[in-house]
Amino acid sequence: MKKLLLALSLASTFAPLSVSADDFVPAQVINKNYDQLTNTSPRASRLEGINLSSYVVDENGLVSDIEIVATAGQKKYQREVIDYVSKLNYKSARLNGGAISSAKTITVSSQNVHSSFSNDQASPGFFNDYEKASQLIDDKRYDEAKTYITELENEHTKNTIEIVLLAWLKSQHSYFVQDWQSFDEHIYEAFLFRDNLPDQIKKRVIKNALQWFISKQDYVRAYDAIEALGDIESITFSEQNKAQLLAQVNDIYKNSGDINQQILLESEQAVLPLLSKSEVELKTEKPLSKVQLRCENKVVDYDTSAIDKIVISKNDVRCGLLLKSAQAQTVIIKQSGESFL
Repeated sequence: MKKLLLALSLASTFAPLSVSADDFVPAQVINKNYDQLTNTSPRASRLEGINLSSYVVDENGLVSDIEIVATAGQKKYQREVIDYVSKLNYKSARLNGGAISSAKTITVSSQNVHSSFSNDQASPGFFNDYEKASQLIDDKRYDEAKTYITELENEHTKNTIEIVLLAWLKSQHSYFVQDWQSFDEHIYEAFLFRDNLPDQIKKRVIKNALQWFISKQDYVRAYDAIEALGDIESITFSEQNKAQLLAQVNDIYKNSGDINQQILLESEQAVLPLLSKSEVELKTEKPLSKVQLRCENKVVDYDTSAIDKIVISKNDVRCGLLLKSAQAQTVIIKQSGESFL
């Protein structure tokens, strides 16, 4: 018997701006006012998936405009995830006493639970190949390690733990062979879905991701990573440790100039890069099908045929730029102006 569970992670790890509580109140989910989505099947399956969705909560607290902005594992669960997220109800965000539209994100894990066997840990087959590949990377035998990684992906990676462990392993291999595009993809995936990892590996993922985010000038994610270190109960991360890291990132961020990012867009697959500067310009090879500024305190749609400059004020809260394109292309995002995090 298979049961599909959708596990939610609603909390944002980063509160970037000093907005007065009297001015802005974030949208808050209303618990237990929707039906849990469950499926049953006589076929036992270990295949699982994880999706990060971005969506809009309108002035009435209703969810709309759901976009999946990151995914790992089985994509077949995306329709069920969208259906599930659409059932969430909220108390709407409020600004100066009035209800406003707000952007939120949620991570949903589609997990299979069986009465006959456990699916909440890596299988022996996965673990054996994972250990062999890890050792080969340590021994600098990268081509041989790649063989085991491919076997892991094709034969043994099924549940959410295995999916994220594989992303971490791929990031390590990519780092040592200096495949930076692949490293970026896999360390980002491992960081986003790190809650599926054992604490010691989670710590390594966060530390690696923190350094990468700083090097990419992705300062919102860098601050997220610092907060994430403090969320691991089994490790010691003192307030002094946190203050030292924050001071280092603050110094780099405050002295940073323009930020230029290359974003790879797949056909009709939304992305949501987070923004660290007050002005944003886009350079595209082909027309975009959707451009939307999504902040916790406002949502702005842009005419894709006539975008001049996107401006973010110092009072805007955790802003991302949602982008979609009908055709695959590379988009350049230039961030400039004031540093406001």
